[in-house]
This record gives sequence, structure tokens and C-alpha cells, in this order.
Amino acid sequence: MRYGDTVCGEWRGMNYTRYADDYGKRIGLHFPYDPAINVALKAALQFPDLKFDGNPPEGVPKCWSITDKATSIQKAQDVLAEFGHDLQVEAQKEGESVPIAPPSGKGIQVTFQHPDKLVMKWPYKANYVSINAAVKSKGTAKFNGNTSTWTIPVTDGPEIAEKVREHYAPLADAILAVPETVSASEEQQERKELSNAVEVTDEQRAIVEATLPEKLREVARPYQLVSPAMYVTGDRNRILIADEMGLGKSLQALMCAIAGEHSRVLIVCPAVVKLNWRAEVDKWLDDTVEVVSGRDGPIAYATYTVINYDILHDRVEQLCSENFDCVIFDECHALKNKDSKRTKAALRISNWPTVKGLIGLSGTPILNRPSEFYTVLTMLMPTTFNNWAMFVKRYCGAFKGLYGWVYSGATNIDVSEDGVTEPLTSVLADLMVRRTMDDSRLAETMPSLLQSTLMVEFDDRQRAAYDNHFNGWMSEWEQYRDLGSGSMPPGWVLNMLTDVRHFTGKLKVEEAVKWAKHYNETTHKPLVIFAHHVDVLNALYAELDDGEVALIDGSTPMKQRQEYIERFQEGELYILICSTMAMKEGVNLDRADTTLFVEREWVPAWEMQAAARVRRMTQESAVCHQVILSARDTIDEHFDKVVELKAEVVAKALGPHSEQQILNSTQAAKLAQTILPGYDEVMK
Repeated sequence: MRYGDTVCGEWRGMNYTRYADDYGKRIGLHFPYDPAINVALKAALQFPDLKFDGNPPEGVPKCWSITDKATSIQKAQDVLAEFGHDLQVEAQKEGESVPIAPPSGKGIQVTFQHPDKLVMKWPYKANYVSINAAVKSKGTAKFNGNTSTWTIPVTDGPEIAEKVREHYAPLADAILAVPETVSASEEQQERKELSNAVEVTDEQRAIVEATLPEKLREVARPYQLVSPAMYVTGDRNRILIADEMGLGKSLQALMCAIAGEHSRVLIVCPAVVKLNWRAEVDKWLDDTVEVVSGRDGPIAYATYTVINYDILHDRVEQLCSENFDCVIFDECHALKNKDSKRTKAALRISNWPTVKGLIGLSGTPILNRPSEFYTVLTMLMPTTFNNWAMFVKRYCGAFKGLYGWVYSGATNIDVSEDGVTEPLTSVLADLMVRRTMDDSRLAETMPSLLQSTLMVEFDDRQRAAYDNHFNGWMSEWEQYRDLGSGSMPPGWVLNMLTDVRHFTGKLKVEEAVKWAKHYNETTHKPLVIFAHHVDVLNALYAELDDGEVALIDGSTPMKQRQEYIERFQEGELYILICSTMAMKEGVNLDRADTTLFVEREWVPAWEMQAAARVRRMTQESAVCHQVILSARDTIDEHFDKVVELKAEVVAKALGPHSEQQILNSTQAAKLAQTILPGYDEVMK
């Protein structure tokens, strides 16, 4: 209805018009000017149920308007009736269209705040809930109640503007009008394009190679130039290199530090690879390198300083005083516990004012669950990730259980489940470089991986020993099951599972020895054997040692460990028996192309890391083999399935095309469910 039309076929001294503006659907009231009516209306209706519209749709004069709802209409009718005006109108039905008033941009303030924030303020709008939801969609917005302003990272400006546009276009336009937003958008897009690239543009290559010494320019592969190119794009100088093991993350990290023109670099790593880092620096660079040992004493000045996580907390004060301008966190998943001393020390160093660049390295940045990735994200994107509760609610399926909050799941990883939350993979797109050994684009560079499971058939003696051992535990379980819920001692299930797996591992030693000897006799190739338990490792060594076999476990001194590795690589040893935990990181064993796993690990990433000791970019074989020894009709078969399920859950947090899945229970529980009848009932 337009101004001047009649209402109910009769003119009664006033009229109305329906339309919509920033405050939603409204009814414009058209009556002869009367100050008394204005006063009465304002006494009966509050803003925004009543307001003066100075910019209505075309053809509608300036007027007082009310919200198009029954309560507002009734109050207006009562007031107008007192002055002899009959407002005959009902609240609009759902789906009816109305003219739309042009949005107002008055009162909007969007400014850039150094170094990386946008500060926004806008007038109250009726659809403030929708506007706020759009602003908060990435989980990075902060509201200041004292100034009534919202703050977002400038890098989020373009995406938030697009989400805001349908609710409040003038605010979106104001965000995009800030020059720093435009610049950040362009840089963000460039970084996103590099996130899984295997080559750079000619321009990017020229920029990176201009900074590298000749040695590195000669050996750097095309895909390895991507990381330093992303690192120097924009002003962020923070990056996570999450390439799969064997793709040369250490070399890429050094190239990032060089491309960033950093003068002093701190390298934090596991103790077992400190000497490896010194060797890498000595091999490729003409700079000084210092390896820190012990929990006290002076730290000698050097361009590159290497320290292990175990003593980081004790040295944090010294390290901060050294004024490093770049920190490399190797195997940064070691910081998964946000409350540990090493993590707190790492966070303090990463936030030190002199630190301008930060490089995280991890072939498996999400070990057990996405929640373990939070600390790394906090270091790399402190403006974006600074709220633990919000992170686990968004990405870890957090819920309040019987004994507190549970956040072991994985939600909103690839696809937003609520249509508002930004998927984690999208958040990481301009931060993380991630390539895998199976990437077809690297086929000419990397060896393929052949995984196989070797099923062990126990003989009568071994079968009897296993059955007797397993049935002993099952007898205990039946007693607890009969007694009902609450009867079982704390930790019994985990102790049972651990013990049976351990016993099974010892029984597999005989078959493992046979297989290793046969492999050596038929192929004449070196072999790397992995196991978990010390007595299993020792049993393997006792059966295989002939002077050309070495054993490395957690107790092996670092210098002796390095000696064994060098002898193996030089061909003096043909079998290297390793603890999975002791040799899963930072070691190159590419002389071999085959690994034998006598025992598996709870964490899939540990196995991946261990297998990657041989599957390297320097591997000469076209195919690498990973052989898993599994005993038929034992706990092994159940354990294999649980580990594979967990690997799928972890992989989806990094891969772009996986289905949504939530892991709400522990692996131990899942394993127990498969082998303990009535487990769920007892555990209620």
C-alpha cells in the first residue's frame, strides 16, 4: 500500500505504509502533524518499536514507524484512538513482501589498529543478532563493552565482510574500504594458493632464491621453495610446515629463516635430533651453531642455537635475554599439553617482543585429537586462537560429561556442521603447508609406500601359551561382570589390554627373527625393525646379533645412537633394531627401504613417523615397504582395527575430502568393547 491510498475503503484522517529497513519489517504512520500525538506515541512505545524514519523507501514520506507486530500495532491503535484516528491494520502474515528502504551507513566506524586488527563500531540495528553472528562466525571477534567496539584480525576482514553483507551491507562496505583489509586479502589469497602447492611462480622463485646460499639453491627441490615463499608473503612470518615425514622439513625451515633475513635463530627440538640439526646447519650454511646442553650454564653466541624441549623451561629466562628474532619448533606436536612447563616456556618465547618469525614443523600436527593442536595454533596465530573453550567447542565436539568436560572428538574439521562455524581446514589454509608422500605431483621425486600385514599363525605351543594367558584375564573379567557396575578396580581394563598386547609381542619374536633372516638372505638389503617393549627389543637383538646388528632404545646414549645410525647408513650394519618411541623423529635411515613393525603403537602418528625414517626424498628405491606383524586370532586383530579407525579420524583434520566423524571414547574403550563381553553394561 502506498501513501494516499485508502484504508478499508474509507478515509479516517490517517493512513499507513508497509516497508522494511535495517530494523526489519515496519509500518509507517501517516497522520496530520500533531505534537501531542508524537509525545503520546513515545510514551507508549520504545525504540526500536517506535522510531522516526527519515529515509524510507521511494514514494514514502518521512514518518513515524512501528514494528510490524501485533503488540506494537495494538499500542499504536490505542494511542491514536484517543486522538480520533482509527488505525485499521493487522500484523503482516509470513511470506508477504514489502518495499525495502535503503540501508543507512551512518554511525559506522571501521579503523585499522597496528599491527593486525580492525576495530569496528556501528549503530544499533534491529537485526543485531544476525549481524553479530556474522561478525563472530570465524571465532576471532572480540567485543569491548567499554567502547562498544568489535575487534577482528585484519586477515579475517574480507571473509567477515562477505558474511555481514546480507545482514548489513554498509558495514561490509566499510570493512572493505580499509586499505589494510584490501592488502591483507590479496596476501591471504596468495598464501592460500601456496598451502598445498608443489611449485612456485617465477617471481616467487626469484625472491626466495635471491636469499639462499649457492649450496641450497643447487639442492632445493621445486616443492621445497613453497614454504619460504609463503613465509615471506605479507607481514605474518609465521608458518606451519606439516609435510609428511621424508619431504625435508628441516631444510625448508632453514630456507624460511634465511628468506626472512633473520639474524639469530633458536631451534627447539627433541633431544634425539639436536645433533642432526647441528649437522644440517654445518652442511648447508656457513653460519655458527651452538647446541645447548644441561639445565644451567652460559649460552654461547651463535647464529643458530639448538636446544631440546626437556630443558626449555629451565632456560627460558636466558633464552628470552638472547633476543632471538626467529624460533623453529621442530616436532611441535611435543607441545600438545597446553598446561605443561615446556609449553608455557615455548609460548613465552614465541611471544617475546624480539621474535618476528616463527616456524612450526610436524609431519603429524594432530596426533590423537584436534585439541592437541591448540597450542601450536596459539603460537602461530595468537590473535585468532586465544580462547581454549571456544576452540574445543568449535572443533573438538566438547561436551560436559559425568567427570567434567570431554573434548576428544573432531567436529567442523572439513565442513561446517552448523553453517556458521568456519571449518578448521579453512582456518589453516593460509598458515600451513601440507604435502604428502603420495601426492601424484611428487611422484617423480618420492618413493611410493607399500603397506602390508604379515599374519602370524601360532604353533600349538604358542597358541596354548596365549590362550592360557588371555583366559586368566577373562576369568577375572567374568567375576567383575557378574558383580556388576563399579566392581572393577580402577585401571584394570588398561592394565589387561597392555599386558595381553605385551605378551603377544613376546610370542611374535620367533616369527620376526625368521622373517628378518629370510629377508636378508634373499634380498641382501638392510632392514629396520621397530618394537615397543624393552624385553621384546632385547629378545630380537639376542636372536639376531652377529656383530652387524645394533639396538637403539630410550636408554641408548645420544653419541652411541648417532654412531649406530652413521654405521648403518655407511653399510657397516645390516639390521637396526629400534624402539618406536626413541627413533620416530628426525632420523634419516634411507639406506633401507623396508621397515618391520613387530609391535604397533596406540598413536597412529608414531608409526607413520617411524616408517618415514626410510621413506625420504633421498631414498633411491622407487618403493618403500612397511610390514606389520600381526598374530591371527589374538588381540592384534582387534587392535589393528582400532588403530586404523583412529588414523582415519586424525587424517580428516588435515585432509580436504573426508567425512565428518566424532571420536567420543578412548581407543582403550573401543578395544575393550570388542574383546570383553558385556563391557558397556559394567562400565555404566
